Amino acid sequence: MFLHKKTIIWVFVVLTFLSMVINTTLGAFSISFKEILNTILNPSENTIFYQVLVDIRLPRIFLAILIGIAFGISGAMMQTLFKNPLADPSLIGVSAGASAGVVIFMLIGSYLPFVLTTGFLSYLSLPLSAFLGAVITILAIYKLATIYNKVAITVMLLAGIAINAMLGALVGLFTYVSSEEELKSFTFWTMGSLANGDMKVILTLLPVVIITFLFAISKKTELNLMLLGEDEAKNSGVNSELLKKLIILFVSLAIGVSVAFCGIIGFIGLVVPHIARILVGSNHKYYLPLSAILGAFILLWADCLARMIISPAELPIGIITALLGAPFFLWLLIKNRQSTMN
Repeated sequence: MFLHKKTIIWVFVVLTFLSMVINTTLGAFSISFKEILNTILNPSENTIFYQVLVDIRLPRIFLAILIGIAFGISGAMMQTLFKNPLADPSLIGVSAGASAGVVIFMLIGSYLPFVLTTGFLSYLSLPLSAFLGAVITILAIYKLATIYNKVAITVMLLAGIAINAMLGALVGLFTYVSSEEELKSFTFWTMGSLANGDMKVILTLLPVVIITFLFAISKKTELNLMLLGEDEAKNSGVNSELLKKLIILFVSLAIGVSVAFCGIIGFIGLVVPHIARILVGSNHKYYLPLSAILGAFILLWADCLARMIISPAELPIGIITALLGAPFFLWLLIKNRQSTMN
């Protein structure tokens, strides 16, 4: 390794910060650095530069950072929990479960008490329903995959495929019976987008992402021991069952709230932890922070591609991440197949 592990992390921190600065200038309406500086020094809400920068560009950039951290750190914890590099919140149905929670809320929303569908409570209902959907899904998969207190990876993947299919059918049913307005609204969740980011969404996501990140970092030693096996972890004083439940809780919270506001963004939770593991190894002291910052970095540029490819129109970011992530997933499968044969 040519660079120290801490150095690698700081390199990507700097690259992510530079990417944020560069992304403020890119889009259907380009803004030069000089115009950005003038807008900061002489802010005027009446100028088009101020409106594009403050109302559209910056909230979207901050949202990409938060969502990227959420998916990166969640993917890293999931891969440690299942002891498999193919584990991912999207692949095993967590994202689909969160989306299904939103769908169910939209289906039964008209039957709920008026106080739950108006005002601030209505705003909280989406992330809460997504969180509950994610929790129920990941608990179901975890229970199905646990045989004699050990997680069977094959069963986990098959259960994820089955539950994804079942939730996909639920989504299809909703699409079939929904009105035109509801159908347009739900397209937001099926393909993923950062276009609806605003300060309210950012302020809702910020504490969730911070809490999830701090939890993961605080458990870095226990997560390292879990890689050695549950028996070894228990002998070292780790309450593995409690740790598993907490990982499920925080991953469901982070992914659920992210999906509620931004839809299903696949493969970030799969690709990012694997790249981080290649760069700094499996020590969670370095692996977790790099997964978080790499998630932010990659999602930031994926969103930039989504905005630029067919400008002034915009591709759903879920399409970009799938185009990047699916070949990577196939490469992982081939690599694992070859290692198994050897």
